[in-house]
Amino acid sequence: MEHKVATTTEGQPIRCKAAVCRKAGEPLSIEEIIVAPPMPGEARIRITCSTLCQTDISFWNMQDHPAIYPRILGHEAIGVGEKQ
Repeated sequence: MEHKVATTTEGQPIRCKAAVCRKAGEPLSIEEIIVAPPMPGEARIRITCSTLCQTDISFWNMQDHPAIYPRILGHEAIGVGEKQ
């Protein structure tokens, strides 16, 4: 039986890659971001797959309020719960 040794990130920020929209309609850039540790009542999820939905695309192209940039797109995701 194989045992994996996990490095702990409990209570620590982690580095992840994200699709970032810097301006309306511009190409997305894949950037490294820092994600804060989960707050009480939240869970850390290791994302394995993500996609853009119509809402993401609408906000990506939106010029007026409530368009706020930079914006991280891809909230439709599949993942594995790591820590609560």
